[in-house]
Amino acid sequence: MKMAFFLALKTIMRGDKGSLILTTLIMLVVFVNLLFVDAVFDGITVTMNNIKIDYQYGEVIIEPQEGEKYIKQTRAIIDALKDFEYVKGIAARTATGALLAFDKGGDGRDVKYLRTVVNGIDPIANNTVADIKSHIIDGRYFEAGDRGKVILGADAAGGYGGSVFAKDLEDVRSGDAITVTFDNGVTMDYDVIGIYRTKNFEMDARMLMVRDDFNAVFGTTNEASEIVVRLTDRTLSSRMIVAVHALGLGDYEIADWNEKIAFGRTINKSFDKVGTILRVIGSLVAGLVIFIIIFIDVVNRRRQIGILKAIGIPEHVIIFSYVLRGMFYTILGVVLGYLLMTYGVIQYFTAHPIDFPMGWMVPVVERDALIASITLFVSAGFIGSLFPAMKEVHKKILVLMR
Repeated sequence: MKMAFFLALKTIMRGDKGSLILTTLIMLVVFVNLLFVDAVFDGITVTMNNIKIDYQYGEVIIEPQEGEKYIKQTRAIIDALKDFEYVKGIAARTATGALLAFDKGGDGRDVKYLRTVVNGIDPIANNTVADIKSHIIDGRYFEAGDRGKVILGADAAGGYGGSVFAKDLEDVRSGDAITVTFDNGVTMDYDVIGIYRTKNFEMDARMLMVRDDFNAVFGTTNEASEIVVRLTDRTLSSRMIVAVHALGLGDYEIADWNEKIAFGRTINKSFDKVGTILRVIGSLVAGLVIFIIIFIDVVNRRRQIGILKAIGIPEHVIIFSYVLRGMFYTILGVVLGYLLMTYGVIQYFTAHPIDFPMGWMVPVVERDALIASITLFVSAGFIGSLFPAMKEVHKKILVLMR
C-alpha cells in the first residue's frame, strides 16, 4: 500500500500540470452535469408540491364524508383548531360547479363559455392559507363590504399566456362583467375586480367569490366544502389529523398534503427513472474519461513499468498505483463539483429561479440522489482506471521494454 501510494503521488506531482488541471475540470463538469439534471427534476417535484400545498390543499384538508355535500360543524372545528400553537392559518371554502359566460362585445354575438369550479371564501381567512392577494396580476383583491364581485384565475380569464387548458373566457379583464349559472340553476351577473395567477393549474382555472354571495345563491350559512389548515411544519400533519379526530365533532375525510399529491408522486417516479438513466450515462462518460487518461499514460510509460517489474515490484502494486491516480481525479472532481453546485449553481438559481409553467423552480440536491451519483461516479472512475492498468501491467517484461 505504501509503495502504491508513493508511486501514485510521485507520478501526479511530476506529471504535466496542464493535463492535471484539464482532467480535473473534465471530471468536475461531468459531475456537475450529473448533479444538475437530478437537481432540476427534484426541484420541479418540490415546486409542484409547494404550489399544491400553498394554494390548494394546505398541510391538512378536511372534507365531507363520501355522499355528503358539506361539513356541518364548520365554525366549531375552526374555533377548536385555530388556537393550536402549530396552526398558522385555517379557512373554510365552499365549492360548486358553474357555467361562466362572457360577452366581450355586449351584443350577444360572440359569447364565450367556460365550465369551472367556483369557491366561496372569507377573503381574510382564505389569505392565511393561500395568499391569493399577493398574486393579483390585474385589478385588486377583495375588500371589506365587497358584494356582487368576483376574481378569476388567469387560466379561466384567458389572454394571460401560459395556460395548459384549451378553453377559457378569452381575455377577461378587471372591470368586465360576467354571467354565472350555478349548478342549482341560479343565474347571476358579477363584476370581475381582479385576475390572479398562482401557477397552480387547478386554482388558476377557478372563480372566487365572497362567502356572503355564495350563501345568498345556495342558502348556506355555516357549511363548508372543505377546511384547509396550514401548519408551521409539514411534519406535524399527522399530529393535526389526530387532533381533528379527537374533537368528536363528526366524521370527516381528513388527509394530509402527502395523500393529496398523488399526481406529484407519479411525476416524481418518472423523473427518478429518467434521472437514473442520465446518472448512469454520466457515470459511463466519467469512467470513459478516466479509462482514456490512464490508458494513454500506461502506454507512454511501458518501459518504466517494465523496469519496475524487473526490480521486483509486484504487478498488483503497480496496478493499484494507477487505480489511485484514477481515484484521485475522480474524487477531486466530485469534491470540486459538489462545492461548485452547492455554492455556485444553487445559489445563482436561488436568486434567479427558473420560470416553469408550474411555478418558480430552484434546483434541489436531494441526499439520496447525491449519494447515488457519488457512488456511480466513483465506481466508474475505479473501473475506468483498473482495466487499462491491468491490460498493460500483466504483459511480460520483454514486451514492455521494447
